[in-house]
Amino acid sequence: MADQGSSRQDIWTSEAAMTLLGPLRLMDQAGNDLTPKARKTRAVLAIVALSRGPVPRFRLAELLWGDRGEEQAKASLRQSLYELRELATAGILTVSRESVALGPKRLSNDVSSFEEDLDAVEMADRLQEVQWPPLTDLDDLTPEFDEWLRTERTRLSALIQRKGTDAADAALSSEDAASARRIADALEAIDPLDERAAHAGVRADIALGDRAGAHRRTERLEKRLGDELGLKPSQETRTLLESRAARFPRSKADEIYSLPPQRAVRWKWFFPLLLIGALILAAGVYLLRPGTAAAQPNIAVLPFEEVGQKTQDYFATGVSDEILNLLSHEQRLRVLGRVSAEEIAQRQNALETARQLGITHLLDGSVRTAGNRVLVIVTLTRVSDGAQMWSEKYERQLGDIFAVQGDIAKTVASRLSQSFGVSSTRTTTPDVYDRYLAARQLIRERRENPLNEASDLLKQAIALDPDYAPAYAELAQAQMLLSDHPTNYGSRPLNEARAEATRLARKAIQLDPNLGDAYAAMGLLNIYDKSSLPYYRKAVELSPQRSDYHRWLGQVLWISNRFDEGIAEYRRAVELDPLWGLNYDHLTGALLFLGRDQEAHALLRRFLSLSRDDRAKLQLLRSFANAENRLADNLRYSRTLEARFGDERLMQFYLANALGWLGETRAASRHAAFDPMTIAILNGNLEKVVAEAKALGPDFWDRANFWGSARLLLLMGRGSDLVEIYDRTRPAIQAGQVDITSVAVPELVLALQRAGRTADANRLLATYAQNTSQLPQAGLGGAIRTVNEANIAALSGRRDEALAKLDELSRKSPLSLNQVPPISLLKNPLFASLNGDQRLAAADERLRAALNAERVKAGLSPIARDTWIRGNGALLTKN
Repeated sequence: MADQGSSRQDIWTSEAAMTLLGPLRLMDQAGNDLTPKARKTRAVLAIVALSRGPVPRFRLAELLWGDRGEEQAKASLRQSLYELRELATAGILTVSRESVALGPKRLSNDVSSFEEDLDAVEMADRLQEVQWPPLTDLDDLTPEFDEWLRTERTRLSALIQRKGTDAADAALSSEDAASARRIADALEAIDPLDERAAHAGVRADIALGDRAGAHRRTERLEKRLGDELGLKPSQETRTLLESRAARFPRSKADEIYSLPPQRAVRWKWFFPLLLIGALILAAGVYLLRPGTAAAQPNIAVLPFEEVGQKTQDYFATGVSDEILNLLSHEQRLRVLGRVSAEEIAQRQNALETARQLGITHLLDGSVRTAGNRVLVIVTLTRVSDGAQMWSEKYERQLGDIFAVQGDIAKTVASRLSQSFGVSSTRTTTPDVYDRYLAARQLIRERRENPLNEASDLLKQAIALDPDYAPAYAELAQAQMLLSDHPTNYGSRPLNEARAEATRLARKAIQLDPNLGDAYAAMGLLNIYDKSSLPYYRKAVELSPQRSDYHRWLGQVLWISNRFDEGIAEYRRAVELDPLWGLNYDHLTGALLFLGRDQEAHALLRRFLSLSRDDRAKLQLLRSFANAENRLADNLRYSRTLEARFGDERLMQFYLANALGWLGETRAASRHAAFDPMTIAILNGNLEKVVAEAKALGPDFWDRANFWGSARLLLLMGRGSDLVEIYDRTRPAIQAGQVDITSVAVPELVLALQRAGRTADANRLLATYAQNTSQLPQAGLGGAIRTVNEANIAALSGRRDEALAKLDELSRKSPLSLNQVPPISLLKNPLFASLNGDQRLAAADERLRAALNAERVKAGLSPIARDTWIRGNGALLTKN
């Protein structure tokens, strides 16, 4: 072996080639196999080869040895790099103390060949050599590397499908149908569900006179989509054969394949729940695929452009906005949400973006004014080929804005052969409507300053027209969004904001009982409490195209443990407004909660590739880091958000929260000026915590889990204050105005037990156990379920069961036991009865080790064990 090793020195001086599509193989120019034997060493090569630049050593260690201590991981990486030393010596790799990268000498690989522009014959030849999936021999190394591998495989599949179908289309254009069919056959083997590749194959089959082959290809696609996703092919696929039927003679095979299909045998022993789960999964997978033409028209109404002499700032926007409002009531149309439509309009490649989102038609226009006349030009474009279907001109008196809008909406209806059941239009003066539209634009930004500006504009609109219901509804929503509730965007006391919003929402309903916005405002009065459910349902019924209303309804269903229904509403929100980051945030968070991580990460990649909103991208990345207990990444993204958008209260909350998870309580308090209770908790000011909690009244329960306020009261011997708050708010709880079944129940149960209120404690504990039984077994929800089960067992006196749960979770996911501020399990009052058992001490040490690992990644010093044990849950570190 020594002789063999020394002889390789000359081999490495020549170029080498690596195969990544299939098993990883490394060959020299003579064809000798030089692949490292150790799988993790091959994985190092794969990561470096597929990266766009140097890969930090700590990243390699994290991906491949993340389950080991830091020093052991570094040593293992050094061993792998030692095995690759000849590559480094020959200039194939560049290894430094900080990173590993490809060297100055060329290391070719089969992936890079697909990034070049290949002609059809070359593409077909390359595809014949592809083995799928890439890096076949590197599965199941570590969970971290498996996630990296899934991401790369998705990226490579998208790259090859895109390049392949482009080459097939070019081949068909140059009448090389044979090469196009070879390409389509190879792409079908890689992704049997890709419709664009199937389209190319069908066109090639027909061009070669093989209509039977085209039918077989279409039926294969239809069967796979039905079996695997529960879906039908797009309308484009279903009409592709029909559109070419007259051009080619009908063969005997055609007659056979056009016979009605026999009914498939159905396996009666499939569980109904399995079928439901498959359908939900199918919907998620389908969302991730490139958009195709659908049977139901899917229209994006782009903001109209104002040219020439300016009128009111939002006149042009108002024309397109009212069209969208009118179309949104038509159940047989899908109308893209405003946020996504606005982003499409800003793109130079608007048609390509629309295709990716599955949009079938774009409606856009311009408004030009001269004197007291206004000219509106409207164009309807078919997305599939960019053809202009029609263009119409409307000239009206400037003040006759509503007549213009109505005419345009009716023209769109007739052109699409739809019967638009438009409800009565709510007209007002142009001055009022201009302010209303400007306010709606500002509210969508979800930031405090724009929300305040919107409120001022809406108050002006109401002063000008006291009977204009939409202005009242929007103002009510703005007031709630400006409240100081931790999930909202302003600093106005919640009680004050709610009182005004209630008055405004009721006024809106009184003026217009069929206004969906008004019912959404009523739902928002209690944020996402279960009592909001009927209002959000009504809002969705009346305004089915408002993605934010579907999202709000989804949140209420979610906290009611109606997970499937909640996900369905989140999906609908994404479908309606697929470029609005908030919609993705909720859907992906729900999927992570249920343990459907691959779906969530695929959606994340989709949004990152489609969106140009850096703020939304960073927020979504932060949400993933937070949900996956990547505390250092959470802090990194939160710091970036605060640095770039620091004027927003929400960004301060993110940073305070990220610092709090890591135990940096003093630093966190400096970013928590938005909430007096948070500052009191993080600074250990117990009397202030008690005063703030009592002052909140029933609203205390809505934030009792934020920053561990209920736990802190118990920890500091003030459980009686917690019981007092409970007693004072019982009328609201019993009336259903406040739901405490999912917040701070364990702490309240323990406080009631210590107060001798056994009956009350047992009743709450039974409800808590019932809710816990509805949580999923996997994902973030599964971890929460295990924590809850440990709490229930400890409070019920079942020591061994509680310790077993804590031991299990501390081994699988120790940071799921972490809290804000972090607290030793030995100090947690819920586990006081378990003290003295070594299993609790061992679980606690795993939690501290995991927290310290994240602190080190974040550039913070580890928390010493004595400091950890002494910590009072409110002040762990001095900074």
